[in-house]
Amino acid sequence: MDQARRIAQWVLAATLLLCSVLIAVRALVGPLIIKSPMNVEGWFGLSAILLAFLPIAFLPTVFLPSRDRWQQASSMGGLVRGQAEALQVSLAKGAVVPQRDNLNRWDAFAVFAIVFLVAAVFWRAADFYFLSDDFILLKYARSFSYNFHTLFATPGGDGFYRPLAYVSMALTSAWAGVNPAYWHWIGIALHAVNSILVFFLAWTLGLPRFASAFAAALFAVHGTRPEAVIWVATRSDLLATFFVLIALITFILAWNEARWSLLLRVVSLLSMFLAFLSKESSYTLPLALVVFLASNGGLRTRRGWYSLAPFFAVAAGMLAWRWILFGGIGGYLNAAGQPEALSLGVLSVLKTFALRLWAVLFFPINWSRQPGLVFGIVMVFYLVALLWLLKAQVTWRDVLVPVGFLLVLALPPLSQLLIGPDLQKARFLYLPAVGFCLLLAAMVQHLRMRSKWVVSMAIVVFNLAALFHNMTAWEYASQKARAACGVAAACAMGERKVVGLPGSLNGVYFFANGFPECVEMRQKPVAGSQSSCVLSWDATTDELSRR
Repeated sequence: MDQARRIAQWVLAATLLLCSVLIAVRALVGPLIIKSPMNVEGWFGLSAILLAFLPIAFLPTVFLPSRDRWQQASSMGGLVRGQAEALQVSLAKGAVVPQRDNLNRWDAFAVFAIVFLVAAVFWRAADFYFLSDDFILLKYARSFSYNFHTLFATPGGDGFYRPLAYVSMALTSAWAGVNPAYWHWIGIALHAVNSILVFFLAWTLGLPRFASAFAAALFAVHGTRPEAVIWVATRSDLLATFFVLIALITFILAWNEARWSLLLRVVSLLSMFLAFLSKESSYTLPLALVVFLASNGGLRTRRGWYSLAPFFAVAAGMLAWRWILFGGIGGYLNAAGQPEALSLGVLSVLKTFALRLWAVLFFPINWSRQPGLVFGIVMVFYLVALLWLLKAQVTWRDVLVPVGFLLVLALPPLSQLLIGPDLQKARFLYLPAVGFCLLLAAMVQHLRMRSKWVVSMAIVVFNLAALFHNMTAWEYASQKARAACGVAAACAMGERKVVGLPGSLNGVYFFANGFPECVEMRQKPVAGSQSSCVLSWDATTDELSRR
């Protein structure tokens, strides 16, 4: 048995090191050896997860030379607060409760820093033009009649039931009109609020302040953010995450605190209901509550089951209402016209959870555009930081809640998570990434203080570099979309034929939808405008021109 364990240790370590070298070479040199690094990234992530989460006897000594403190007590939810923070035991209920410090000026500074970070990173995206589905949603928002009964009692024509998101966009349209800066700043503000809520979620779970701030900062600048924050069509993702985070925080507070317990549970239940009305990705929230209670023994008590009952009842009711509206589960359909969520194969599920999920979360890079030399150097430091992070002495209790949140919240969009090297559809990881950020924070806090700062900064800086790299593709696509709509609008009053317009550019949604609405929004009747024209897309210059 010991020999088998030792072999497993070194195989995982060798795989991790080999993948690190290949990924670094791909970033520095380009696609000379590896065209698409997704599989390599996936094996890196899987190896890292196994090295971090296998029982301590399975961890290779090359990454974990000291194991003396493995048996340190864990806080509720498995998030260890550190040597300086003790555990508080609830004798009446038998649950392990983390001892949290009261919020103070440091927390206020952390909140301000998170807001500043988000604003500093995304300010240049405020002027990006609309893309694809944005134009359809803007037209719908402008024509919104405020017939709330119809909105909440009828299904969406696209197979989705997101009435709260549509109301939000209608209210935004009344103020922002068709000014992209106003629309983007609202999305950026929602993202900043969600990042702050990640800080408070980590604090509520028992993470120390440094780790909580790191989790929030990582969530704020994770490289997958452009599609979720910049694309106006993803307002539903931002709103659903907002309400899910509030529901989690208030549920945990209600479980830990005797005061205001009933009020907090009502707020949590209401927040979950509003999340359901925002986007279907929130429907597994009750399972996240199960993960939380399972981590501290809450499922062994009547109190735990009584706490869960109303959440599952509301979720069942909403699923039944959705079934009535759509005559089924609704959502995305495959080529055969069947819901994609019900047509998943075993191999695709295994590939998603074992490889692709970790590949995108650990390496959120749009590989359709080759990173520069500076990014490659940052990548090398990031890889070293991840290897150093494996020295963190974690237990299963440390990672149960973060990994549980990640996997449970990834279930609704599972059919969309085989994300390619261009990161298209990365918005579906906006909510599950909460668990990933908590996971790395739970590991970081076990390092020595100097190592905490170095590793945390390396991870955040890498994601900043990836975010800026990915945002260039969105900036480029928005410029080309504005120009294409302008050209088409010049002949919009007559017959118009468009040839070769792409659905996406470098992984960015371009005009898979919304081109007629874009032209309609830009057109201005001008005397003597052409009666007809033929427009052709030039793939070499990425421009639309008249033939």
